[in-house]
Amino acid sequence: MVSNLLIDRLVNILREKDFNIAAQELENITDLDSFGSENFLHDIILERWVYRPEDVPFTFARDIWQSSSKVEDNRALLKEVLQYPIADINRAKINDFLWVAEKDFSAAKSAEKYYRAHVESTEGFDFNFMAINRLVFLAKKLSSKETDDTIRKKLLIKVMDQYDNEDHGRILYLIQTVMYEKVDTDYLIQYTEKILNTCDDQSYDFYIIGEFCDVLEQLYYTKNKWQKKRCVSEPKLIEIRRRKAQAILTAERTLNEQNAGNLMRSVHLLKDVVNILKTITGTEAERKEILKKIDAIEKKMISEMPVFSAKHDNSETVKQLIRQLEVLDKEEALCYFASFIPLPEKSRIEESVTKSADTIGLGGLFPVGILGKDGKSIAKSRPIKKSGDEIDSAAFQESVERRASEFMGYFSQIMIGNTLHYIRSKFKVEEKDIREIVENSIIVPEDRREAYVKGLMAGFSGDFLIALSILVPQVENSVRELALECGEPVYNLNEDGIEEIKTMHAVLELDGVREHLDEDFLLALKTVFCSKFGFNMRNDIAHGLLSDKQFQSFHALYTWWFILKICYMFCGKLQVENRIKVNDKLRKLFEGKNEDCVPDA
Repeated sequence: MVSNLLIDRLVNILREKDFNIAAQELENITDLDSFGSENFLHDIILERWVYRPEDVPFTFARDIWQSSSKVEDNRALLKEVLQYPIADINRAKINDFLWVAEKDFSAAKSAEKYYRAHVESTEGFDFNFMAINRLVFLAKKLSSKETDDTIRKKLLIKVMDQYDNEDHGRILYLIQTVMYEKVDTDYLIQYTEKILNTCDDQSYDFYIIGEFCDVLEQLYYTKNKWQKKRCVSEPKLIEIRRRKAQAILTAERTLNEQNAGNLMRSVHLLKDVVNILKTITGTEAERKEILKKIDAIEKKMISEMPVFSAKHDNSETVKQLIRQLEVLDKEEALCYFASFIPLPEKSRIEESVTKSADTIGLGGLFPVGILGKDGKSIAKSRPIKKSGDEIDSAAFQESVERRASEFMGYFSQIMIGNTLHYIRSKFKVEEKDIREIVENSIIVPEDRREAYVKGLMAGFSGDFLIALSILVPQVENSVRELALECGEPVYNLNEDGIEEIKTMHAVLELDGVREHLDEDFLLALKTVFCSKFGFNMRNDIAHGLLSDKQFQSFHALYTWWFILKICYMFCGKLQVENRIKVNDKLRKLFEGKNEDCVPDA
């Protein structure tokens, strides 16, 4: 049963028209359902976080209400309070709450009535901002005849005219609401320009200025019935877009270039300016100057970027590797090198990516940017998880390719580099050794054998610049030949009847290719040659993006080794016979019977 004393206290408080004062006094009421120090009625009366008509209010109060065991008593309390003379705004909010929480239609009608009464009788933007948003929502929801389009427009203009230049964010939201309500466009243009002119030319609040500029541009499109287009030539639209660009440039100039994070921020802001200027005719010279500045900042950024490293002792792994190689002759060692070192397993990498997204929550929600050697942004992966924990399959594949490249880098350092070093120090790899592999490999076209032999031999001599410059284009050709064998066309026909060759990435996505190739092999092809999230060697070499130093990297080593592995994988009988020999010797080694396994000197 509701206490009369409690009702009296609440009514006395709720007579106060200033809801801030009323809410403050409600904090001292301890007889209401609450969470922590706040009771549900305090949150109802204090509610002001409604920026648009569609925003749903009273989130905290609804949580308390729905978890309470005294919902009936609480409802009776609010109904009783509404029988007394209290301030219009407080009466409106209580009724609005009963509508939102209980879907009480009569309460919605009362809320509309008293929100309108409050706005009509009250001065002050802060006091009316939440009320006008809820009034617009309720009137439209209820198809109200009392608060029709004409009255809504009149009251919206009244609240806008009360704006005191204190909170540009809230007035921006209100202008956007008024636009949807189709208030006079000329009035809105003048009003928005007046607000925008209060922002100093040197203001670096580029976000809010940009939003006002977008609104103003939309209003001019509406007024003049202009058709929207990306590149504009109308003087007024140029002026608006330049104002937006100016605010971003001002913000960029305030950043301290000694801070690495600020360097990245500068690049981001300057790119935004370039993108805006692209939409204005005649800005080519300006864009060039900004692009030069971006280039200089990116080089500075990459030179100062901290490198995180961790040491891991792999000496035992290397010892075991050398122990196995020591029982093999040259032909067997080449087989071991090309055939026994595995490719990353797609299933395990997918499991690793999934686990990371689940255990490191933010890792699955935010994109990862990838920078080139000069600090250029060359790729940006999308968040793996969509809303509701749904997985974005394309973003997931990007993460798989990125993780695969990390595994490849590790194998290149530990397994591939040490095995190549052992073979080069122990044996003399001759052209006839490599030619035997190439001529037995069905993936190497007969008219490309010399290129493969020369490229693979260059790698065994340590010259990966020559090796990859020769081999990578040849691998792309071999992949196309493989696609033809899978029954897939490798040319596109354009509108002029010209047959254009498909990219390597497009070929690897063809259904026939995906059906016939092992999933680990297919992942490796994509990651090494044509993924921006992997090594992307096909693109980097074709466009001359690798420096001399980069041709001596572990990525270059892995790429060359992978091409050797591709050749050996398709050697048929030669591979099978050598694998049997290697397996036999390794089995004897593991069984401790290696006295007959040591090759002749």
